[in-house]
Amino acid sequence: MSSPVHIYLPGHNQRMVDELVRVLPGRRFIQLDDTRAFAKALPTMELLVTGRPPKNRWARAENLRMIHVAGSGVDSLLPAPDLDEHVVVTSSRGSHEPHMPEFVIAALFSMAYNIPQLVQQQIHHQWKETFPRPLLDQTLCVVGLGAIGRSVARRARALGMRVVGVSRSGRPVDGIEQVVSTNERRYAITDADAVAVCVPLTEHTRGMIGPVELGSMKRGGFLVDVSRGGVVYLDAVIAALESGQLGGAALDVFRTEPLPAHHPAWDVEGLLVTPHVAGLSNDYMVRLARTVAENLTAFETGLNPPNLVSRRLGY
Repeated sequence: MSSPVHIYLPGHNQRMVDELVRVLPGRRFIQLDDTRAFAKALPTMELLVTGRPPKNRWARAENLRMIHVAGSGVDSLLPAPDLDEHVVVTSSRGSHEPHMPEFVIAALFSMAYNIPQLVQQQIHHQWKETFPRPLLDQTLCVVGLGAIGRSVARRARALGMRVVGVSRSGRPVDGIEQVVSTNERRYAITDADAVAVCVPLTEHTRGMIGPVELGSMKRGGFLVDVSRGGVVYLDAVIAALESGQLGGAALDVFRTEPLPAHHPAWDVEGLLVTPHVAGLSNDYMVRLARTVAENLTAFETGLNPPNLVSRRLGY
């Protein structure tokens, strides 16, 4: 008899279970609605699907065999020094296609064609011409060349953009003109008209886009961040917008979420603040359930799950 799967996605448990029942019929799912229920179930659970689990409790998880994180990044879980090294961790990378890359392109179009300004003009009944900066022949630097970053690159090339990239290894990637390692990121960012940040949050990527990197871009360039809060220095983005070094920025992730209502970022001209929605869509739960099922089935049949996470690398 298969072990039950515990679900800890407060606010989304029932939707997740509804979709999992379709792809894993006959399986038993146990919903954990709060931290108290999570703590009570921890000693007996074997299989867990979660988004943001409570920290520093894994020492009590004596029977845990697998954790599936409902997100592309696993920084909500790792590092977890108290989590047994034999526990398999998988992620949901790939579940955000095509919406996250489309969000990046939509944000670039919005800034290039002055859409926020035009919306404000309509609100105030103002008829004023604006002059867009078409993306054709512009240079986009994609920081992070995983599935999302490569998909962003493909879409940008289809629009006639020149694409360069940054990855941990710096190895060449088909269709990307130049790829450098993270240590050499300034060489790729230099003279970029736009930068899209798509990396996971790890000890190596934390704070990797700051004043130096933003200052290396062409003056008036665009920044889109769909990574994790902490990869990009928010204060540096605000300063670059206020000085004119950045012509626009779209940030979907923040160190503190929700972003506090009193935070100055809300009122910075040229900054689009979105509530961590780049990876969402009307069919997101369907895609997520399929990813969970694929990884769980592989794990239980003795195969390597397709979204296996390296605890050492953090993704």
